[in-house]
Order: sequence, then structure tokens, then C-alpha cells
Amino acid sequence: MMDQSLYITALVETAEAWSALDYNIRREAELLSLDAQNRFTEEALVFAINQQMSQLTADGLKSWIPDVASESKTIGVLNPGNIPFVGLQDFIAVTLSGHQYAGTVSSKSPALLPAFVNDLTRRLEKYASFENGFKPEFISFEDLLICADAIIASGSDETIKIVEDACSENGIKKNCRLLRRNRFSIAVLSGAESAAELESIAEDALLHEGLGCRNVSIIWAPESATPDALLNAMAEFRAAFPVHPDTAGSLKMTQAYMRAVDQPHGYGDNMEFLVSKGEAEIQMPGHIRWVEYTNLADVKHWMDTHQSHLQLVVCSAPIADKLGISDYISHVLPGFAQRPELSWCPDKVSIPEFLTRLS
Repeated sequence: MMDQSLYITALVETAEAWSALDYNIRREAELLSLDAQNRFTEEALVFAINQQMSQLTADGLKSWIPDVASESKTIGVLNPGNIPFVGLQDFIAVTLSGHQYAGTVSSKSPALLPAFVNDLTRRLEKYASFENGFKPEFISFEDLLICADAIIASGSDETIKIVEDACSENGIKKNCRLLRRNRFSIAVLSGAESAAELESIAEDALLHEGLGCRNVSIIWAPESATPDALLNAMAEFRAAFPVHPDTAGSLKMTQAYMRAVDQPHGYGDNMEFLVSKGEAEIQMPGHIRWVEYTNLADVKHWMDTHQSHLQLVVCSAPIADKLGISDYISHVLPGFAQRPELSWCPDKVSIPEFLTRLS
């Protein structure tokens, strides 16, 4: 059985090393990531790494997963590449539980997770008492299906359908699959938000180019409110976190169409963001939909109707109370959508609980 205390020590040591901006292994992985076909920006990449590393504390890791599984299984993880370091939580959950990790590497993010895992493995090798069975590997999806006892996968609805069919063909039972489909997040404003709160919501919406499931895609606001202050906050955010050129290019085409059809919208000077008024419908990444409401009951009804696709609701505590947000929808305050805790449950499913059920 794995010595969890030694493993946690090595994890914390690795996180501390990766917290330094000039750490050579981290820097090399950053440069390789920026060269890949994705929408990562250097500023957002640094933010994501620092945020993830801040979560890897000894107390946090031990309280999240206190025990090692009595029987080690091979867990296959299909890693997405939409935002930096998106697969780190799954890797830590699997290995901290004492299971064998076999993961795929997305071409959009080929360097970060493998570099971190290799660095961690090197640190573990100095502990003579640590079990030699720690051998995480990155393999193809086809090989993963052959060796895995269980599957964790995140992706589009189309991708997950492919994974489901492949699992069935390879005899991986439904209770051994943790599959995460398309999700999005929303913000609900009271109309009395401070400048600081609006700046936080700008981060929640625009960081990582709007590509994450925790990114705010729709902003509900009272019909008496105007988006002017939010547009200013978004401009301030883009001054610190410049837009990726591909995002700006795609938004220019959308903005031209909206101008042609006379749809109300606002945007940054260099198409750094786009906000349009209209129905509560998901737009392309970087394009935020501003939706007016007359009363919160209408918002609550919409949330209930779309709960299977909602990841988060960003709003103040009083708004959350008025909406009566229940356990099936996670709620965070403005500024916390892109700062998930290590123990957060994507799609409201606990990774440790899923792994425990496999024993």
C-alpha cells in the first residue's frame, strides 16, 4: 500500500517549486504550452499554474483524500486541453487514493501535466521507503481503454458519446465511468454591484478566453441596469490579461454580423471582448450574453430548466438566498469562478467518492 504521507510531502515540495515563476521545469512547460494550438496566453497560464499550486497544501490534500484504497485499480483519464492544467485535479485524486494513473495528453495542452508528473516522480525517487509501484503514464486513448478498470473523461457531448460507446465495447461498466459533458456558468446581478465586484465578474467571464466550464457565459441583470460599468470592468481586466489573437479575430466576425442585424452590443477597442443583449443563449467563447430580468423568479425558472447544463452560478450571497439555490447547482461569489478549490466537484460529482465506489 502506498505511503500517503510521503506522497503528500513530495506533492507539496513539487508545488512549492512550481510556485516560482523562474523554476526552469515550469518555464519550459509554459513555453511549450504557448507554442501549441490553443488559446492560452502567458498571463492566463501563469494565473492557472499559481492558482493550482496554491491548493496543494499538506492539510488540504489529507483532508480531501484521507485514506488509500485497499485495492489499487488502473484509472484511465481522458484529459481535455481547453484551459491550462485542467487535468491536475483528476491526477492527484487518482494517485493520492493509491490507484494507478493512465492518462491521455491533449494536443492543445501537451506539456504542463506531463512535466509536473515527471517532476513529482523524480522527487519521490529520493525516498527509498516509498513504494516502487508509482508509475503514472500517458498513453493513447486506444491503449487506455485496454488497460483501464475505470474511466474519467471530460469533453464535448460528441466526445463523451464516443467515450461511452468505446467503454461499452471494452467492457467498462457504467458505474466505472465518470463522464463530464458540456457545461457553462452564469452570473446573476442585483444591479448594485461595486466596481470591484464587476471587475471580479469580468475575470469570471473572460479569463481563459471563456473556454472553461466555470466561465460565465450569461449574465442576468435587472432590466433597469445597464452594462456600461461591466464593459468598463472588462476593459480594465483586458489591460492586465490581454486577449488571445484568435479570440479577437473570431469576435470581429460576430460583431460585424451583429452590427448588420442591428443587435445591441458592446465591445472592447480591439475586440478584446463582446457583450450582447438578447435571449439567454450560449455564444462563442469571449462573447457574453447580457440578459434582462424583471424578477428573480424568472431567473430561477430558467435555472431549473437548464440545471443539467449549469456548472456554477456566480452571485452575491443575498441573491443566492433569494434564488433559493439548492445543492444541484454550485454557487460562488464574484471572483471565485476561476479559483476552484482542490476539492470542488465538477458536475456536482465528487471524484474521491467515485473512486471509493470502485473498491
